[in-house]
Amino acid sequence: MEQALSPSTGSTGILIFILVAVGLLAGGLGLTTYLLRRGDGKRRSAAAKRRLPAQWPLNPRPLANSGERHVWHWLRQTFPEHHVMVKLPVTRFTMPRAPGEGQEWFELLAGAYCSFSVCDDNGRVLGCVDVMGPRGLSRGNRQLKQTLLSQCGIGYWVISAESLPDPGRLRADFLGTPAPDSLPPQSEQARLEAVRHRLHESLDRKRSRRHNHVLEAVDQAEQDSEIMPWPQADSFLGTLDSRRSELEKV
Repeated sequence: MEQALSPSTGSTGILIFILVAVGLLAGGLGLTTYLLRRGDGKRRSAAAKRRLPAQWPLNPRPLANSGERHVWHWLRQTFPEHHVMVKLPVTRFTMPRAPGEGQEWFELLAGAYCSFSVCDDNGRVLGCVDVMGPRGLSRGNRQLKQTLLSQCGIGYWVISAESLPDPGRLRADFLGTPAPDSLPPQSEQARLEAVRHRLHESLDRKRSRRHNHVLEAVDQAEQDSEIMPWPQADSFLGTLDSRRSELEKV
């Protein structure tokens, strides 16, 4: 015969149920408060990051390293009647054909720039030059700008500071005009560099017409160097010059 529950037993069960419910409610309120405070903390942290510092922890730096400066001065002699701009992003002198796609192409090209851009008095870019660094120039970087600039009707050369090409050929490619008498002389090594550039240029155009595939005719230095993504590293995040000595003063 089953034993009947006493009033005290029923009261105990109800009390336990109430305590459990109160505990769950308190836990839910505590978790909600924690999440709200955490969200407020993140928002305050983001606002603090956006706040401009009273004293910037930055120092001035030159625009170019020693090798780039050598090429820069040479380009100014080669194009005395033009302006040689330094490290312009390609998004500064190109624009999307469909305005609605601007943001997509801007994000894709973010970080892509040319070492030097030759401009006329109206600010129109006529040709661009990249200077190879100690590790050369990656294939993806070179292919992207070779294809993009050629389709925009802008000349593009990759040169070495230690072996400058024939200035007359560079002017002819960018301007279609003969070189003035004041151009710097061309060395034997520079003539070899010009021949090598013509070979690269020919192969680049053939591949661009076929499939726009990655270029295969690159310097042995490029082939041996580490293949890096096409966005170029900014010396803001590293050393400007590979040499330890200071840049020469002009």
